[in-house]
Amino acid sequence: METKDFTLHRDGVDGDFDVMLYGTAGRPVIVFPEGDSSCASWEEGGMVDALAGLIDAGRIRLFCVDSADGASWYAGFAPTDYRLASLGGYFDLVENELSQLVREEAGDGGAPIVVGAGIGALNATIAMLRRPNLYSGLLALSGTYDAAWVVGDAMSDGWRAFSPVDLARGLDENPLLVEALSGRQLAFVCGTGAGEEAGETQRTLQGELESAGVGATFEYWGADVDHSWGWWQEEARQLVPCLLDENGLQRRHAASIVGDARAAAKVAGVDLAGAGERLEQAKQHLAQTHDMLTAAEERSKAEQKSVAEHAKEAERLAVLAHDAWAEKDRISALLDEAIRKGNDAQVEADKAAAELSSAEWIAGEAEAAVASAKSEQAAAEDEVTRAEEAVDAARAREVEAKSRLQAVLEEAAASKPAAPAAKKPAASAKKPAARKKPATAKKAPTASKKPATGAKRSSRTRKATGGQSATH
Repeated sequence: METKDFTLHRDGVDGDFDVMLYGTAGRPVIVFPEGDSSCASWEEGGMVDALAGLIDAGRIRLFCVDSADGASWYAGFAPTDYRLASLGGYFDLVENELSQLVREEAGDGGAPIVVGAGIGALNATIAMLRRPNLYSGLLALSGTYDAAWVVGDAMSDGWRAFSPVDLARGLDENPLLVEALSGRQLAFVCGTGAGEEAGETQRTLQGELESAGVGATFEYWGADVDHSWGWWQEEARQLVPCLLDENGLQRRHAASIVGDARAAAKVAGVDLAGAGERLEQAKQHLAQTHDMLTAAEERSKAEQKSVAEHAKEAERLAVLAHDAWAEKDRISALLDEAIRKGNDAQVEADKAAAELSSAEWIAGEAEAAVASAKSEQAAAEDEVTRAEEAVDAARAREVEAKSRLQAVLEEAAASKPAAPAAKKPAASAKKPAARKKPATAKKAPTASKKPATGAKRSSRTRKATGGQSATH
């Protein structure tokens, strides 16, 4: 396999871009490398070897170009303007310098096909949607077709100019671009296995292109097909030859439909054979069930008779049950009434118990008052007794005083001379003043005052002492 290498440069684009050419004849194929890789990406990934048969047969030649992904898609920390300028300058180089190189090297090999896998599929699709008149076909393997999936929060109108999904949405406003795309063979392939989550964007792109009236082939391989070089090699081996032939994708699609139909027919044949076998088995089963049906009919008659008897018994039991439920309802009503009356009686009993408790408390206070009154009465009676004793003592002293007074008076009268008394009027006149000695008799009234206090304090026992006061 003959190879050549070239270096391209464009003013306004940072750096030079290398191009590796594999093969010397056939349709030119422009290859965009996978994710921030060089022009050697496809050789290192085994894709050149996978297509070696077509290259050696002179059917295709590969133009593998460097990417600008490091300065655009993957330059997440760089200013957005710089990233967009790098991406725009890169596609200007592809559409001018690279296209010129392909024309010079390929001669009359025809318009090139653009291909790519992963991010390479995104770049190849952008190239086709920007300038479809430069290319004859597209093969995009496991691509991500919505720029928002790559740049995330940095998504803007500038990035939408490089987003296939957004570019497809704007095709309605550019009928010439739709016409140009409709004359191209466009193939999109992805698996449904590990790493192929971006297949969601392929389905979105499919819907947008169909809405715009652009025909394209979209294939979704099995769940065992993952995001790997091994599967991309197989997909390229199958799809690149279809892109080399006019209507090759349509024939592949038709063959796929025919293959699906043949597979369905084969499955249907197997199903038919199985159905015939099941039919014979069903006939045998029908013959067996005929006798079973006769026996079942006889049994059914007997069972119907039994059912009638049971229905009659059930009706009788239903009447009994109805009566029992009615009795139950009556008893329930009586029970409810009894409960209500019991509750009312309990309320009254609780009320009576409360009143009893209150009465007992009041009675306790009354008993305490009676005990206190009895104690005071006993004290009063003792006081009266002491007062009466004092009165008796005072009376005795009074009697004694009166007796002494009488004795003194009698003694004085007996000792008084008659004649001398007439001769001494002055001394006789003073004598009455000296009769203060009976002051002893004044003690009786003082002593007699003491029972007055006793009489006042024993006013509550007046009936008991009244007789003695009267006697006094």
